[in-house]
Amino acid sequence: MYQSTISPLGARGVPKTESAAVVLIDDVESMREGCRQTLEEEGLRTVVACDGLEGLRLIDSLRPNVVLVDLKMPGISGIEVLEKIPGIDPSIVPIVLTGYGTIDSAVDSMKIGAFDFLTKPIEPEKLVETVRRGMELSQLRYESNHTLMEPSGEKAIQEAVLDKQDALLKGLSAIGEGYSLGLDRSQFLGELRQLESEAKYHARSLGDIKERERAILNIVNELRLVDTIIQKHDYKKSALIQILLETQLKLNWLPGYVLKWISERLQIRLAEIYTIASFYDAFGLEPQGAHTIKVCTGTACHVKGAPDLMKKVSSILKIEAGETDSNRMFTLKTVNCLGCCALSPVFQVDDTYLNNPSIPKLKKMFNSLEEKEDLR
Repeated sequence: MYQSTISPLGARGVPKTESAAVVLIDDVESMREGCRQTLEEEGLRTVVACDGLEGLRLIDSLRPNVVLVDLKMPGISGIEVLEKIPGIDPSIVPIVLTGYGTIDSAVDSMKIGAFDFLTKPIEPEKLVETVRRGMELSQLRYESNHTLMEPSGEKAIQEAVLDKQDALLKGLSAIGEGYSLGLDRSQFLGELRQLESEAKYHARSLGDIKERERAILNIVNELRLVDTIIQKHDYKKSALIQILLETQLKLNWLPGYVLKWISERLQIRLAEIYTIASFYDAFGLEPQGAHTIKVCTGTACHVKGAPDLMKKVSSILKIEAGETDSNRMFTLKTVNCLGCCALSPVFQVDDTYLNNPSIPKLKKMFNSLEEKEDLR
């Protein structure tokens, strides 16, 4: 039996052993009590509310780690509750409960911050597992926000740090230009040499035959792109996760040299950035394809044919789970849940959810994506 080792957060954002770890909001009494008993048997202190207003009052006063919320309730809906939770405490992790599971409702919930999407009736093991993962994420968010909180009145990092990074960018550009002219500049400062080494390693690791000046200039462009993202967020340490998300969206992965650059720009320890980047499934620390395919292997999907679906996708793309094809067109992943159990087996291609298509349809879809990339 699982015993929680994570202290719930109190109203002021500090561990508080007397407060509830979970707030459960559902207008159906049997569902409330069933879930509460299941969670408390696993050592997770849980309080319940029968509607959205009462739930928000409990969330504001208790600041739990996890909120379980039904989507359809009289008065304030579950969607409205989800929208208000980040304003109360961004470390709280919301999880949706619903008896009306559709792809659209799952996507809408995830877009406004839901961590997961559970379709009723809910298996006790699945409920406990999902809440446990939510607890871990809540603690990580809390520690990150606490560590990354800026001192009062500080709006940007020190001017000297910015000057140093700007100088490095200019130096890196100079190396690329020098190589293109046949010059060999081997005596640069340690950090500049390290970036140069990263560029050459990056080109080799991707199987690229580009000459070294091309690889360096590519990295210069990537770091300048990262700088525009950081500047958009005013160099705020608290915006780290959003900066990583936008960087991932632009580059399709988070190279080591990019994480080090962000670390220097925001003056956040590199180890902390790696901890966050490693925790979230949305982040990739290895080169990713232009399109990400996620096959759900959760209980419901497994029972209804997820292994066969995985075999079909893998055989067409000629890659296994966790791999990227040689053209970096597709990356294939497995996930525990896509929040669409009622439509299982389900897989996701970028932002599109699909329900067990035939092999001809899969081939047509993948070919269409390749053709679009070729046109680009």
